[in-house]
Amino acid sequence: MDIAFQSADIEPALPGRYVYGTPWQRFGLYNSYVVVGSDGRILKMPAHAGELVPGSTEDLVAALDECHGDGFPAVPMTVELDPTYQCTSHDCGGYCFSAGYRSMSPSASIPYLQLERFIREFRAAGGRILRFDGGGDPLAHKGIRSGALVELAASQGLKTTILTSGDLLDRSDLARIAESGCYVRVSLNASTNRTREAFHGNEIPLTRILNGIEELSRLLTNLRSDVPVGATFLLAPINFLEVAEAARMARSVGIRHFSVRRILGPEWLRPTFGKKQSDLLNDLLSEVRQMHSDDFRVAVPYRPVAQPDLNPANGEFCATQCWQSTLKTVAEPNPGGGIQLQLCGRYRGGGVGQRLAMPALVSLPQPMGWVERWQESFTDFPVSRKDLLKTCVSCIDRGFILMVDRLVNFLRHTSGPITILHLDSPTPHEVVEWNSRASSVSAKVSAQ
Repeated sequence: MDIAFQSADIEPALPGRYVYGTPWQRFGLYNSYVVVGSDGRILKMPAHAGELVPGSTEDLVAALDECHGDGFPAVPMTVELDPTYQCTSHDCGGYCFSAGYRSMSPSASIPYLQLERFIREFRAAGGRILRFDGGGDPLAHKGIRSGALVELAASQGLKTTILTSGDLLDRSDLARIAESGCYVRVSLNASTNRTREAFHGNEIPLTRILNGIEELSRLLTNLRSDVPVGATFLLAPINFLEVAEAARMARSVGIRHFSVRRILGPEWLRPTFGKKQSDLLNDLLSEVRQMHSDDFRVAVPYRPVAQPDLNPANGEFCATQCWQSTLKTVAEPNPGGGIQLQLCGRYRGGGVGQRLAMPALVSLPQPMGWVERWQESFTDFPVSRKDLLKTCVSCIDRGFILMVDRLVNFLRHTSGPITILHLDSPTPHEVVEWNSRASSVSAKVSAQ
């Protein structure tokens, strides 16, 4: 595909601001793609970097370009690699999605040498993005905490991130992690020690975590890196009153991207907010939203916090296939030893504790040959990627699936060079398609 990303010469006149620069310079500043075809067709659609981080639009387009004629890639664009089930947080307010399966094998970890082989094979096959994730806390694994595997991945040309509670930041080699260009995102979830300890179920003081964040931010600044430090805040009745103060605190220690999240999962896992709590939460989220700037980028939920997960099997959203499990995979410890691959984050641990269980895509005692086995899953797995959306009863990746589906459908029906622009739109959930050589908009629908 002949696609450009930085052309300011092609800017359809739309409300909002076009955002340019490197992927990290754009991160958190745009909420829409404007896709412009040389044939006059134009598509405005919801999109944001959170669906790709630490990758970018460029990585997504390259991965789509490398798909076979059957629509299947030779290697995942992104691996969410859970190196261990171990975690220093013991409760997370009772809302931990992984508590069910981790309790069966709480010390399960992938050995260092297996992780090294897995990472090397991933990059050799053309992989792009590696997220050290969980499950447990990635920093509970010595290979991540020491920075050794982060450094290895970066030396291979992979873009990396660590998603962590932050409990072990002060015991990690932050200099080595910063020098590897790794994006670290911390689950903050409180502005006071009391609430942090109640939510995470341990006695690690918030001040210790904030000191680690501040040190990492300082190291990145000294390196003149444009990689930010990020933070998330999961909303629950136990902590929501502190969300605005937590945002201010995060900004003061060098956090540059602050994302407020709804807790997703089945109804027995999600928190319940009363009417007064919901009204107060809306006021607090408005306060957080007003902190957004180029230096402190904020994302808050636009869906009601109590809204259940979408059920694609019931037709609550539609796409030609599940792009999440097509372009990404989850790798986690196999409790019996070795590594197992899952369809997506919803099926970590085989979906234990969720509304639907699924078998692992691949289970291997050693990681050698895992990419080939992942490729075979497109034909060997009981449910095809195209049929998954008719099977899954709860989806946490709707945003990515619809973003890719709309982009792919547009590209399939547009000839000649394409330009993809990044727009900060006042109507981010709107989907509009038109032909600039015609007199009217050809299609306009609300984003699902």
